[in-house]
Amino acid sequence: MIRRPDEMRRPVRRTSSPSPAATRRTGSPSYKIADGKFCSADHLKINVLPLTVLMILFFSVQDGRAQVPNRNRYLFIDDHAVESSDGVHRVWNSAAKANEAQSVRFWQRDAQGNRIPLKASIYATALYDESRGIIQMWCRVFPGLPPGKALEGTEVHKFMRYGYCESRDGIDFDLISELKGLHSNGDYNIVVTLDPHASDPQHRYKAGYDGAPSGFPNGACLAHSADGIEWTPYHEGKPVTGRAADFTNCLIWDEPARLYRLFTRTDYGGGGGPGEIRGMRMMTNADVEKSPAAWTTVREWKLDREGTDEHKRRQIYTLTDWQYGGLHIGLFSIYEWPNDFSEGQTTDHIKRHERDVVNTYLATSRDAVNWDLGAIYAEQPLVERGGDNAWDKDMVFPSSWIMTREQEHWIYYGGANERHGVAEIFQPKREMAIGLARLPLDRFAGLRAADKPGTIVTKPFKLTSPEIRLNADARDGEVSIEVLDVNGQPIAELSGMNAAVLRNMNETAWRAKWKSPEIQRRIGQTAQLRFRLQNATLYAVQIGE
Repeated sequence: MIRRPDEMRRPVRRTSSPSPAATRRTGSPSYKIADGKFCSADHLKINVLPLTVLMILFFSVQDGRAQVPNRNRYLFIDDHAVESSDGVHRVWNSAAKANEAQSVRFWQRDAQGNRIPLKASIYATALYDESRGIIQMWCRVFPGLPPGKALEGTEVHKFMRYGYCESRDGIDFDLISELKGLHSNGDYNIVVTLDPHASDPQHRYKAGYDGAPSGFPNGACLAHSADGIEWTPYHEGKPVTGRAADFTNCLIWDEPARLYRLFTRTDYGGGGGPGEIRGMRMMTNADVEKSPAAWTTVREWKLDREGTDEHKRRQIYTLTDWQYGGLHIGLFSIYEWPNDFSEGQTTDHIKRHERDVVNTYLATSRDAVNWDLGAIYAEQPLVERGGDNAWDKDMVFPSSWIMTREQEHWIYYGGANERHGVAEIFQPKREMAIGLARLPLDRFAGLRAADKPGTIVTKPFKLTSPEIRLNADARDGEVSIEVLDVNGQPIAELSGMNAAVLRNMNETAWRAKWKSPEIQRRIGQTAQLRFRLQNATLYAVQIGE
């Protein structure tokens, strides 16, 4: 489609180098989102889960890629670094929708050069190009579909294309070009990653997509690009896996493990139709560029915690692995009550349905193999579906990655105003679009104590700085912080009545202060931290700048 004249020969660029150790993070422009507001904790919806305590080694992240490690920052998202706890439980936050909960807008140019609306939907990948101050979006686009036209799921595929769009404010996106060099077998799903391990500029962008040619199984295909628009398939365009590719075919470089990972779908039932039972597989490959088809399957699995018939209740629909904070954070879309049309077999764009719907959840893993699925089974979504009449009332899908910028996490997501459906039983007509939701930095999950006080004690660590900052919501309560010595005993000048206290405040970087200079004398020694909470939630702690 239309590319701006100044973009015709200029590749999409970023400032980060291929090596995570060499990347840097500079100040980025301040953007005012359409409603003029950034998400505050007052807009968060707090969801309580049973206790699983957590702290994790934090890595600085830009656009979902692990970068320079900050070894003194810990998030409360699993129990990796907590020695003991009592009286606290985990809470998960749902992101607040931006743009007054309306979808973001996409534009194209007509033959006369006029800007006209463009329909776009998930699957989508959003990355922030810091050097140019723009948000890049790879997504499904529908250049031939009239605005406002609802079609059956199978019919709408006729209008799909792979598209690349850009935005400066995160709300209005312009179509720069349809992607070139890629074939789709009809689903037009694509996951784009900016590979920090690639030494050849022609391979800096990599993608997983559904491009199996005729005569091959509907498996995942891979491709590479220098600018994100002109693509060259790996493996002569042939799939590198078996069925199925109607999934977020997620290809990532895992720096700590020094290998590539590929997440695709696995069939446990029929290959399509009402008998589908969807699962997923995770595979590894040491060198995609040299051996794009040399994948080793590490695990294939489906949701079955509740028994062999759980597929009737929920199935994994998509998954992408966002590496953040030294952790694998899975963005799961879960197909709930599949093929259950007990709420009616008539298209209804008014009523919010609860059967045959798709929800988005966050899960965590230390090895990308075994996942903590607590939020899924507690039904606590990362982005909630809209209510009656909403454009996103029946299905919500996450974009491939979460963008982290200006002290917030930006979560682009796809939504639909009708159920999933299946052609053999009932296929509703629906409209799909893309929205934006946001969370304050590091507030995916935290540890909370209510009226009864709770405590958290960290595992021993080396104290490297006297400056300790907390990310905590204590607007209706307090969090105190004490320092323990190498033997786990309270240091009198830094504990008890002398503890630092955050009270009646909601802060993302509150600096703990003690009256005594004893904290200075403890630099370089082994220590522990003990937190006491009451009517408060603790999300993260950072030691030093």
